[in-house]
Amino acid sequence: MMVEAVSLAMMRSELTTPWPTAEGPVAVRESAYLLLHGGPIGGLQRPAAGESAPMPGFGLESFASSVAALRLSAKRLIGLTENDISGAIRDLRLLAPVAAAPAARHAIDLALHDFLGICWGVSIARLMGGSDALEQVPANATIPRVPAAEIGPLAAEYQAHGVTTVKLKVGGCPLAEDLDRIRALREAGGPGLRIRVDANQAWTEDEAVSSLRAMEPFRLEFAEQPVRAEDIAALGRVRASCGVTIAADEAVRDFATAQEIVEQNAADILIVKPMVLGGLLPARTVACFAREHGYDVVVTGFLDSVIGRHGAAHLAASLGPTPYAHGVGPIRDFAHELAMPSPEEIPGTVRLTREPGLGLNIEYGLARQGITITTIERIASE
Repeated sequence: MMVEAVSLAMMRSELTTPWPTAEGPVAVRESAYLLLHGGPIGGLQRPAAGESAPMPGFGLESFASSVAALRLSAKRLIGLTENDISGAIRDLRLLAPVAAAPAARHAIDLALHDFLGICWGVSIARLMGGSDALEQVPANATIPRVPAAEIGPLAAEYQAHGVTTVKLKVGGCPLAEDLDRIRALREAGGPGLRIRVDANQAWTEDEAVSSLRAMEPFRLEFAEQPVRAEDIAALGRVRASCGVTIAADEAVRDFATAQEIVEQNAADILIVKPMVLGGLLPARTVACFAREHGYDVVVTGFLDSVIGRHGAAHLAASLGPTPYAHGVGPIRDFAHELAMPSPEEIPGTVRLTREPGLGLNIEYGLARQGITITTIERIASE
């Protein structure tokens, strides 16, 4: 089977509650979808799909430059056969238009994995992880920086749907407010609820130490990225100065930074985001490296739509069992989302379909979504 055409589609969705980043709150998310068409594959009439959704705070390209990189790369994808795809995925960093565009590389990497899975009749999780791949992965819920009074009802709703792990956004406000919010979550969720916090680089080193020490009585599962991503040494000092498990998130930008974190023993857990790392293959490389050196790994989406999140879920499933829930569940704060008939995506668990590849029909989702698609470009093979 050959890639006969490439299409691009864009979607924009407002967030009902802005999400914090190191560069300020994000109120709108934009996604560019890359579609690879190859005609009927194994009886399926759907294209393979990938997503680019860059966001401030991680050193990624802008959305406009990501779309431009995908347009320039499209012609390079025409004519690829299933025998060429594995090599194309490995060599994506050498593809000039996307060399400096990790989110665009992610879209191509995910679409190529999807295409190959469809061709071979296996899911992406099994394509990467073999028979050890899981059919479902535990997923945490996330509560943004909302007032303490709103946290109890949210926690009750999540727990009613089987959620056992909740991530709470902290930082960017007086410590007393954060403590009130964590207290509200602990009281509503009870002793069995796993609570992790994410500061998104909001604290100085001293603030991180004092804040996390104050949070220790609430029995946190772990704390994500308390200090600036660039200061890996400070991250290690925070880890050594408090009794809270530390996860590196924004600091994990590529294999080199992951290696530096491990060498400096600066964290206990590595957060692996395929969108940031440039695709499923480089993300899995980082995850396997971390595990080989005794580190736990949590795979998360990037506030992306169901396409990107489900790709991350396949990566998580390919890694096998883990003591931690992954950040690949539904995002309740999207005003709009692609409507998909499957897979069943519920709080607490993401279940992968038995369909090959990604298991999602993006054309169905785009057709069902009642929003304007900014651009759809189709490049036919000659």
